[in-house]
Amino acid sequence: MIKISYDKEGDVLEIKFSEKNIKDSEYLEESGLLLDYDKNGNIVAIEVVSFSKRVSKNELTEAIAV
Repeated sequence: MIKISYDKEGDVLEIKFSEKNIKDSEYLEESGLLLDYDKNGNIVAIEVVSFSKRVSKNELTEAIAV
């Protein structure tokens, strides 16, 4: 299962890999990524903070086309 959602108001792109509960999170400031982990240390979701400032519309269009 992979679920991608975008919160326009918060400008956050979330990619969920599992419906498991999040036990811990780690923010990687330089990349603007928030990694969410389950109780076993597996990545449950990745959030891209300030998404529109990190990825241009052209880059996104190219990535989707691949």
